[in-house]
Amino acid sequence: MKRSTIKPIIILISLIFLSAILFNGNLYAKKVRLSIATAGTAGTWYPLGGAIANLITKYVKNAEATAYPSGASIENIRTLRKGQCDIAFLMPDVAYWAYTGTKKFKKEKPFKELRGLFSLYPIDEMIVVPEDSPIKSIYDIKGKRVGIGAPGSGIEVMNKLILAEYGITYKDISPKFLSIAESVQALKDGNIDVAMFAVGTPAPGLMDLVTVRKVRYIDIKDDMAKKINKKYPYYVPRTIPAGVYKGQDKPIHVLCWLGIIATTTRLNKDLVYNIVKTFWDHKKEIDKIHVKYKSIKINTAAKGCSIPLHDGAKRFFKEKGVLK
Repeated sequence: MKRSTIKPIIILISLIFLSAILFNGNLYAKKVRLSIATAGTAGTWYPLGGAIANLITKYVKNAEATAYPSGASIENIRTLRKGQCDIAFLMPDVAYWAYTGTKKFKKEKPFKELRGLFSLYPIDEMIVVPEDSPIKSIYDIKGKRVGIGAPGSGIEVMNKLILAEYGITYKDISPKFLSIAESVQALKDGNIDVAMFAVGTPAPGLMDLVTVRKVRYIDIKDDMAKKINKKYPYYVPRTIPAGVYKGQDKPIHVLCWLGIIATTTRLNKDLVYNIVKTFWDHKKEIDKIHVKYKSIKINTAAKGCSIPLHDGAKRFFKEKGVLK
């Protein structure tokens, strides 16, 4: 073969070989595997986390995600800090305390790498008793068995703060450190007198409870709600209208807060941008899963965070005109 024809053939083979390498590199690009820490299975965070994981796996290039149930906010902060999860659902108070190294985290270094993706829907503090219970107000729970939240959880912390405003400590009650699902089951079985838990309304666990047992809801009265809100501005008074739950013929006066989906500065800003964009681009898929998810609004999603937003999330919300 003439030397004049060999050189073009070598160049052609080299180009083919290089193309194959590039093609295979794109085809087999290493996927980023993300884990999402949610909360207990009886609330609304766990299914939402699963839905977000599905969106990431389906629409975000070279990424896949898995959601798992957890002990909720305080546990999630600790796993997020250790790098044992990538995204976590958090209560706003717990997120703020971790970021600033205060209250529950006062013995720990401030978690300054903590960042928000966006805020969620209202989470309502529910205080539930059997219908025939003599308990008419929070003051009446002294000496009673009270489902107070999983040990060390954000719900437990919130309940402890609320009870303190009524002059009630754990010495005054028989605290039972139960998850939402465990509290629901304990009420069904008659093993506790009161359940205090924070859930998205309507909550699957509570909807299940009222199908088998008649219950009543203890209000947080307006004056006390305002007092608590002044001291802890992330706890906001709210009214749940009548008829949300079976047998609920009156509105329920509660305190609520906006949950946060959070990550850390370790997560690449382009990846975070794509995750947040994917969520809002495909929000209709989320809304079909639970009526509560329709309450997540883009206009408030960037403004309810008690911690700084991640740069990738900021970029998205600025593009949408939600942030300046």
